[in-house]
Amino acid sequence: MKKQYLLTALLPLFVNAQSVDSIVTSALEKNSSLKALESSINITKEQIALSTKWDNPVVNIGATDIQFNDYRARNKEPMQSQFIGLTQAIPLGDKLQLAKEVATNDYTISKYNLENKKLELKSNIYEYAYKIKLLEERIFLYKQFKLNVEKLESLLKDFYKYGKANQKDILSVQILYNELNLKQQQLQTFLNTSYLKLEELTYENISNIDINTDIKPIVLSKDISNHPKILSFEQTQNKFTNISKLEEEKKIPDIKMNVTYFERSQEYEDYMNVSLSFPLPVYGKESIKATKAKFQSQQVKNQLDDLKNRFYVSINTLQKNINDSIDTFKIIEKNIIPKYDELQELLESNNSFLLKTNLDTRELIKNQNDIIKYKLKAVDEKEKYFSSLAKSYYFTRIEK
Repeated sequence: MKKQYLLTALLPLFVNAQSVDSIVTSALEKNSSLKALESSINITKEQIALSTKWDNPVVNIGATDIQFNDYRARNKEPMQSQFIGLTQAIPLGDKLQLAKEVATNDYTISKYNLENKKLELKSNIYEYAYKIKLLEERIFLYKQFKLNVEKLESLLKDFYKYGKANQKDILSVQILYNELNLKQQQLQTFLNTSYLKLEELTYENISNIDINTDIKPIVLSKDISNHPKILSFEQTQNKFTNISKLEEEKKIPDIKMNVTYFERSQEYEDYMNVSLSFPLPVYGKESIKATKAKFQSQQVKNQLDDLKNRFYVSINTLQKNINDSIDTFKIIEKNIIPKYDELQELLESNNSFLLKTNLDTRELIKNQNDIIKYKLKAVDEKEKYFSSLAKSYYFTRIEK
């Protein structure tokens, strides 16, 4: 009967169940936040092409010495002319190359930010998937507990007929059954809201998840050198270094070259003006900006050192939680629960109809409660294990 009930209870969990890998893949394609980051990557990519472009030339068209009393007369004096001019800013030094490097830094940072966001999303999806699966395990356990309590109640009623149990004992078991039923209902509500939260992350209505919840030893990787968050900070540091170089390069000012052609009346020769203009970097503005960028680069370096330390501490903490959960789970599953199951069978067999002694109902109920408690503790340890494992997917980028 128990085996048949187990198959009946577990069968819906495997009908149309989606693997967590397919859920993650679908979520990465649908997530709006990721799409926004992808658009920002395209923006920074265009900025690279823009950074090497010269400023557009400026065309000047006009006329000089217009007479108020006869504005159409253009031969009354030598200075009267019509002109067309062209002004072009000419960048000197390595400013354009350095601007391109800064834009490239921004482009690379935006790509790393996207990869970091993907890792966060994957980790969150895995965490909710494990949480949902373990909630389903708890609900299944409560259904088993209720069956066991029903069995115990039936046993007490039989013994009650022979004066070996009392009405108080039966009521205590019925109260226990109702408490289990209430807890099962609360877990079902939590399960439903967890599925809704998963739908918020994945943009998909998911009813069943196929994911393995067998715990096993695992060693987390501590190599964070290629983590996108780390690489993003390194690129940001390089960016401020390049900005500092760019500001130093701006001490060599760009030149504006102007060429203007003047057309005069037939009595006078046409002529052309050529001029060069450039700002004088006399107030030290560029030096201040360069120094500021150097300080920002050092600030990011310090933040990067702190980030690496937090990553290592987080990975070590998750590894410890995983190891502790495995050890505790083994103790509960292999040492504690089997003893309680054995004790339960012994208590029931010792209180058979053939015995004249009264049934020790308090010991039976207490032992049943202890079995429930430790089986739930075993699931709690699994949740601790898989919560740590899901978080580790972000830090170590290991998905299995």
